[in-house]
Parts: sequence; C-alpha cells; structure tokens
Amino acid sequence: MRSVGRAILLAITLMSASAAQAREQYDVIDMHFHADLPDAEGPPGGKICAPYPNWAPRDPGQPIERYLEWFTVRPTCAHVLVAPTDAAALRDRGIAALKRHNVLALAGGAAPTVEDYRLHAGGRILPAAGFGSDGELPSIAMLRRLHAEGKLAALSEITTQYAGIAPDDARLEPYFALAEELDIPVGIHMGPGPPGTAYFATPGYRAAAGDPLRLEPVLVRHPKLRIYAAHAGWPMGDAMVAVMFAHPQLYVDIAVLDYAYSETQFYAYLKRLIDAGMEERIMFGSDNMVWPDSIGVAIERVRRAPFLDARQKRLILHDNAARFLRIEG
Repeated sequence: MRSVGRAILLAITLMSASAAQAREQYDVIDMHFHADLPDAEGPPGGKICAPYPNWAPRDPGQPIERYLEWFTVRPTCAHVLVAPTDAAALRDRGIAALKRHNVLALAGGAAPTVEDYRLHAGGRILPAAGFGSDGELPSIAMLRRLHAEGKLAALSEITTQYAGIAPDDARLEPYFALAEELDIPVGIHMGPGPPGTAYFATPGYRAAAGDPLRLEPVLVRHPKLRIYAAHAGWPMGDAMVAVMFAHPQLYVDIAVLDYAYSETQFYAYLKRLIDAGMEERIMFGSDNMVWPDSIGVAIERVRRAPFLDARQKRLILHDNAARFLRIEG
C-alpha cells in the first residue's frame, strides 16, 4: 500500500506541475489582435504615432487630405510606426511579435486571412470573426460552419459602430444569440475610431453608438453571454463603470489606448477603471491593425504603469483574459 501511496503522490505532483506549466505557458494574452492585409487601414505603408501627443484640430475649409497628412501620411510625433506593404511580411512580423513577447492572441478579421495567420503561428492564435465596419454582416450559417470546423473561437471584433450601428440594434441580435448558444465570447467596438473618420473612411461612424449604456439591453437579454467592450468605451468612463458595476459579467479591453494615446490620457482612463474596483475585468489588447510593433509598445506601457502593482499588471496582461476565455488554469 505504501508503494501505491507513493505512486498516487507522484501522479498528483506531476499533474500539479503540468497545471502550473499550463498557467505559465503565455506571459500575455492579446484580446484584440488583427489578422489584416496591408490595405486594411488605407494605402499600404501608412504610419501611426505611438503615441500621439495630442489630437490636432482640423480646418473644415481645407481638404481632408491635409488632416491625413498629420494623422497617418507624415506624422511628426517622436515615435512613428510604419506598416509593412507586403501581406506575408505583415503576417510574419505580427507573429514574430507574438513569439518575442510570448503572447497568445485572439485574432479577428476575414476568415481566409485569420486562417492564414493561424496556420503560420504555431498555436499562438485563437481564430475569431471580425466584421461590421461597412454595415455588412456575415451569414449565421457561415459562422456556424466555421465554428464546426474549429475555425471560430469568438466573434471579435464586431465593429458596427463604424456604420452607426449600436449594440442594442436589432440587426446584431442574431449574433449575440448565436454566441450565447455556442458559448463563445464576443468583443464589440465601443469607443474611438481614427479622428475624423466620418469624413474620410467610415461615414457612418457615430460616437454616440459607442455609449456603453447601449450594452445594457444586450446583457439583460443574454445573461449567459461572455462579452467585452473593446477600447473600454473610451472616453465614456462613467457610463463604462456604471454598466460594469451593474453587470459583473462584462469585461473590457484597453486596445489602442495603450500605444496610440499619450500616457496622460491612457493612464488616467485605466486608473479610473482600477479605482472603481474593476481590476479583475480589464484585459490587454493591442489593436495592432497593420502595425506589429505596437504590440511591444502596448505591453511595456502596461508594465510601466506607476499606479499598478505586480498583481494588477499580471491580471491585465494575462489572468483576466485566461479566466474570461476559460483557458490556462
């Protein structure tokens, strides 16, 4: 019996070690990774500031191209990221960033592009369906098929705010119902787009459609739905906190705020959520789009946040997403 006891003890020890290893497999979980092609954010080779020091005014009497010169053609900030112009280079640099920072990424985008990324990423990508910026919505049958084939782990990012479609719009109801039925998470864009986007890229974009309060009817109708608000509803912090407090299943990500926004803006907004007691429902997201180097910038800014302790940084970078996705312990 003593030898049996030793065997059981050894088995338990090995199982515990395996569980610990699983929990430590990734340092970061990126809930907002884009599997994109080079022209996804305008002409290939576009630039972005990491961060923008301020949001410049636009003279409406001047062509919008003048404003785009400041924003993405020839930005004058101290740290400029430049997008690759080749599809394979964009994919490979994004995957290299995931490996360099030991990241597991929930990757949204068009199904063929997401699958191409997934096949090259060595297990570092969870496939998701991103859609809605143009107001066009995929068929439920197609999403069911992708899920049955193991190619759909989430609906994310639903970007219908760019088409002026808020979360409580009836057109989105079938997608929330499907996600609840299949028990897969939903990430929905709630917050900023490129400044001035309604005048050059997405004429339907409305800031009001990103009001976090518009999530409340969805949460009540679908009590088993796992959903998170991308960009944490910036800048509507009070509304975001109110909905998170009333509905404890609601999470947020901090994507794009963590690299494109100044530390004054980003840290103040993040601290607002922390001070409200939401540290266990804030998840890391990069919103890398076509700028793979943004991933490392975003991670380091979380790690440097002076008001976060080591536990809070770990929660944001990994543990909250692991719990939300029900993976890694």
